[in-house]
Amino acid sequence: MNTGNIILATAMMLSAASVYFMIKNIRSDEKSFITGQRIFYITGILILFAVLMLFSSLLNNEFQYTYVYSNTAKNMPVYYKIAAFWAGVEGSFLFWLLVLNVCGIIILRKKNEFTSILLATVAVTQTVILILLLVKSPFDYLWNTYPGEFQKLEIPGNGTGMNPLLMDFWMVIHPPVLFLGYASSVIPFGYAIASLIKGNYDKWIKESYPWVLFSMLTLGAGIFMGGYWAYKVLGWGGYWGWDPVENSSLIPWLVSVAFMHGMLLQSRKGFMKKSNIVMALSYFILVFYSTFLTRSGVLSDFSVHSFGKSNILFFLLAAIIFFMLISIYLFVTRMRKIESKKMNSEIFTFEGMISYGIILLLVYSFIILAGTSMPIISGLFKNPANVTEKFYNSISVPFGIMILTFIILSMFTTGKYQKKDLILAGSFSIVAGIIFNIFFTKNIAAMVFSILSFFLSSLIFFDLNKNRKITLFSSRIAHLGIAILVLGIISSNLHSWSEQKKVNIGETIKSGKISISLKGFHESEQSHILIAVSEDGSVKEGKMDYYIDPKTESLYREPYIIPGITGDIYITPQMYNFAAINYSSALIKKNEEKTISGLNVKFYGFITSNMGSEAMTIRAHLIINGSKYFPGIKLNKNADPENLDQKISGTDKTVSVEDFDATHHAVRIYITPGKNDIIPPDFAILEISYKRFIWVVWLGTILVAVGFIVAMIKLRRKAV
Repeated sequence: MNTGNIILATAMMLSAASVYFMIKNIRSDEKSFITGQRIFYITGILILFAVLMLFSSLLNNEFQYTYVYSNTAKNMPVYYKIAAFWAGVEGSFLFWLLVLNVCGIIILRKKNEFTSILLATVAVTQTVILILLLVKSPFDYLWNTYPGEFQKLEIPGNGTGMNPLLMDFWMVIHPPVLFLGYASSVIPFGYAIASLIKGNYDKWIKESYPWVLFSMLTLGAGIFMGGYWAYKVLGWGGYWGWDPVENSSLIPWLVSVAFMHGMLLQSRKGFMKKSNIVMALSYFILVFYSTFLTRSGVLSDFSVHSFGKSNILFFLLAAIIFFMLISIYLFVTRMRKIESKKMNSEIFTFEGMISYGIILLLVYSFIILAGTSMPIISGLFKNPANVTEKFYNSISVPFGIMILTFIILSMFTTGKYQKKDLILAGSFSIVAGIIFNIFFTKNIAAMVFSILSFFLSSLIFFDLNKNRKITLFSSRIAHLGIAILVLGIISSNLHSWSEQKKVNIGETIKSGKISISLKGFHESEQSHILIAVSEDGSVKEGKMDYYIDPKTESLYREPYIIPGITGDIYITPQMYNFAAINYSSALIKKNEEKTISGLNVKFYGFITSNMGSEAMTIRAHLIINGSKYFPGIKLNKNADPENLDQKISGTDKTVSVEDFDATHHAVRIYITPGKNDIIPPDFAILEISYKRFIWVVWLGTILVAVGFIVAMIKLRRKAV
């Protein structure tokens, strides 16, 4: 065991000890709190040492560690080496652990009657993550991970580098923001546990509300950043594909939004005490379930984002079951003592509209959860299968319309709108909704969504114009962000167009208002296609990465995006055909026939001679236009291989062997083109899309986040 693993093991034992002393304190042993607190601080120091040690290893190219070897390379920029900290399973868990410990320290600095239980909850979660880190450690040596490939103490000269999809600016900030949301979700969970143990079902709402806002903000911001990153890098032209790993973060976020609204009803009216406890418990457990889906590898065959198969799968599953059993036991044994005020029987009230909205969010999140878990569920009975995007899109239409409707109805129950304002808002919304769509789509759902979004925006405008109190400002800005986001989703999807065009090298094609010229293909470590884009007389040179990544063995294609006020022009390489090379070279399997440089070639097998000697030869038995030829390679022991090329009779062409593939009984043959041959030019297939008003999507997400930030500022001012 190395120093890093010793630090993690010691931290795990101390964290468990901290849990023990905090439980003793809960049972009225006052002195145990100080002991548990001190141990927790020491655990934090050890976690910080582990974090600094991993950072140092990444920055100093210490490739003896499997994690460093698998996620970095010497030529990587420093900021990507820093980002490599959370690029893999082990590093992301260590970062989560650090944030979790900081949350515990913040809790300790603001002591109240719930502190012991909160710290015990944080320490239990901390212990679980430390166990996961010992099972899959960032400090494991390379020769222990791959004993057949590396000898003991062997340190390779370089690492394999990071997945090219991750080498982007957003990799530096997206995962840390997401993990702030993940880690902070433990605090509302701890408060819910504390309320059940203490029997105090009201005070915990006020204490945990800032944490819920913070967790909801950071998790939501992380999801929004991930959407933009996917749009910018993946090359499929979208920002949300209902990928299982994308969904796994969306589900707890939707629950946190529902929970936040439930907390408001309880703090103002004393409603939903049981429901809020259940939502707080569910939020944290769903975060762990999200981690299970993402990092266990259980969805590696169904998601482009998922990590590969991992040995922590059953440990993560055990952690989820552990937290579920504790939550269910405490809630079931105490639920009869939880008394909430009954809601008014009248449906059209603020409380009624909010409660119906909460139900909608929870049901919607449950359906997404079922769809996301389908590969696991179906795998228990037959071959695992995933649900399609169509399933999610079809359920999102009615739920989206209902959620927007209840937001509007809730505003009617609190706002005082004049009749002329409502007539003006309604008329404007209908006209704007129709004009917004009529030239692009006749989709009825799009019309309804647009009218509701414009109507909601109009009501918010009237509200903020008449009442500029900060108490209203946060919710109105967040709801305005939702309305704008919906309009952006409609426009960027249903109002957009896409076409595929073939363009030869040196050729210029027209697409909409732009002209695109194919300049060629640049061979490098990260090869790319070169284009020139002309619009309104101005020409811009562009490049689109296009290469097989050796780490993932998959084709990597990055789009070229031209942003604009009315929308983005989005160009993606679908294929680059090396026509000149393919004309004169081909891989032929045994007994297969192909045309190379205009000649008919059939491969019959290999002929070897002088096996084991200093002049061993390997020849390919070919029939070219009816005649036999035996080109090959002479393998000289102390010199470079010698090509045994042959002239093709009756032509000015020569046949040679470029490569052998004995495993698959295949050979790559090259025939020089003749002087009269017409060699086809290289060409590319480009997909050119126009994403109308896609920036409205980004604006909507920013406004939602601003609404949450304003709510946190409002709480801060109250506290001061």
